[in-house]
Amino acid sequence: MNKIVLTDCDGVLLNWEYAFDCWLEERGYKRLRTDVYDINERYGITKQEGKGLIKIFNECAAIGFLPPQRDAMYYVRRMYEEHGIRFRVITSLSTDPYAKKLRARNLQKLFGDANEKVICLGTGADKDEALAPYKDSGMFWLEDKVENAIGIVTGK
Repeated sequence: MNKIVLTDCDGVLLNWEYAFDCWLEERGYKRLRTDVYDINERYGITKQEGKGLIKIFNECAAIGFLPPQRDAMYYVRRMYEEHGIRFRVITSLSTDPYAKKLRARNLQKLFGDANEKVICLGTGADKDEALAPYKDSGMFWLEDKVENAIGIVTGK
């Protein structure tokens, strides 16, 4: 059995959405809808404004203090401590070196040594290229968005 699991970060290990919502609300943005994931629809902002806000958030100090996603901390630590399984995180966070350090420190604080590597791609970047070297490796990929998981599996 392979002892490394490939994983997305936001929405799988860390609760990015909650932290981002809090950050936006601190800046005066009002949530218009709670039934959608898309932040443009949720806050009634343009795609361009949404992308800009995500980039700013992903490169600010708050990114180093995201809470764990639901029971992720419990199960990741358990898989590592009881079975020796480690996680290789591939995240579309930012290429900013300080954002990368904050992300790695946040993961270390919450998950200890369970994460053996953190790979940061550009904000909103597609993960297909980063996952290509693992094709046919038998490694599992953990993903929170169904459409992303289907795209990775089918190449579409």
